[in-house]
Amino acid sequence: MKKILKSLQDSGLYLGRMIALNKSTYRLENPKSIYYFNANIVTIDYGIVWSGDLDLTKDGQVLKSISNEVGSVFYILRESDCFSDTSDINNLITKAVWNTSLDIPVK
Repeated sequence: MKKILKSLQDSGLYLGRMIALNKSTYRLENPKSIYYFNANIVTIDYGIVWSGDLDLTKDGQVLKSISNEVGSVFYILRESDCFSDTSDINNLITKAVWNTSLDIPVK
């Protein structure tokens, strides 16, 4: 898990990352982006490994590269999907809005 966190951080995806101080302004300035505020990255081996803001349109390729580098699919979940019991990883990943084995989403 340390390798995943280091790779994410080295790519600018540090824990708790904020992509905007004002979410409404970000939405207006990035109408073609697919973003999740307070998203979670989940892996089958480690569970929740990261949380923060993601713009999949901009960050998707970086996430795919790191995922390939560490040999683990990253599942992106909304914040609310990780509020309840997170011990059942297989159930948790069914709630993913995207994962790194897929093409980068476009709007």
